[in-house]
Amino acid sequence: MPERAQLDPELSFHAWLSVNRIPSMLGYWDKEGTCRFANAAYLKWFGAAPEAVVGRPIHELLGPTLYAKNEPHIRAALRGEEQTFERVVPGPDGVHRHALACYIPHVVEGEIRGFIAHVTEITKLKETEAALRHEQALRQRIEQHAAELKALLDERSEMLQVLAHEVRQPLNNASAALQNAATTLATGGEQVASQSLARARAVLGQVLARIDNTLAEASLLSGREPITQHDTDIDTLLAMVVGDMPATERVRIRMDRQSAARTASMDTGLMRLALRNLLANALRHGPAGSAVVLRVLDSDEPLGLLFEVEDQGPGIPGEVRPRLFQRGACGGRGAGHGLGLYIVRRVMEMHGGYVAVVRSDAGGTCMRLTLPQSGS
Repeated sequence: MPERAQLDPELSFHAWLSVNRIPSMLGYWDKEGTCRFANAAYLKWFGAAPEAVVGRPIHELLGPTLYAKNEPHIRAALRGEEQTFERVVPGPDGVHRHALACYIPHVVEGEIRGFIAHVTEITKLKETEAALRHEQALRQRIEQHAAELKALLDERSEMLQVLAHEVRQPLNNASAALQNAATTLATGGEQVASQSLARARAVLGQVLARIDNTLAEASLLSGREPITQHDTDIDTLLAMVVGDMPATERVRIRMDRQSAARTASMDTGLMRLALRNLLANALRHGPAGSAVVLRVLDSDEPLGLLFEVEDQGPGIPGEVRPRLFQRGACGGRGAGHGLGLYIVRRVMEMHGGYVAVVRSDAGGTCMRLTLPQSGS
């Protein structure tokens, strides 16, 4: 049998027959790095005849690339250190196979004669592990996506509930006021009817403001997209904010323009929303007919503008102040779900600025928006 040329003379035929039936590769390399034995699996792996393996140096059989990777393990085995490692081995058919190799030193009377190479193919195991990892990663992505969808649905459901709560009662008030106006027009004078219609318009203005807040929180403010800032005329912005207030309340607003700046970089719509919320809040909590100051100042640190809104109300309750700008923190200062000041905070964060309470006591409250202006 030609395969017997690969056997060391000391091996019996039965031993040779047994090792050739083992699917793992078994080989023996002497201390000079020359192959003295290779079983059938070894020969099949490298696609070589016995005479092309036995008696051949290991660096020739492995090739320069694979030998360079295995050389540290070979040298360690020839120092008497058992080696176990994984390797990807290219076969003669061009297929790369994963292998688990074990180099076992052969020691006789304290002298290292060589080492036994035991190599097992683990390609299917690696493929199974990769498939399991892929399945696990896919499952995690699906679970994460499901959780995100659930959170989104929960948030949208809550927004719908908030919208319904915020709008239902004002709409009822508007309906009653309009009904009263219609009755007055039919039975009374034109001046009285005009007053009733004015009240109805004021209520509808409140409805629109609350819808703006709720929709802003549900869409733009809860997103992650950066805002687009434009050079905005400050006086025009202030005029729009004052114009958003009920006509009967505008006479209470005092403008204190201490900054000479004509324009500032901002998202006009969002800044209008923030200032509108602060101004409406101040008008609501100040005594009837009392003045509310809308102040514009320069800021040196950070470089930019300050917008202050000051009322003459009773101040912010102490238990509310720590969570004043959190969502839902209405704290008894008024009706609603506490979106207004939360939106103010989010708007300023999106501009790289912030909102703060400058003063709040029995004499009133002053809130400040800091709007940074890089390079201005």
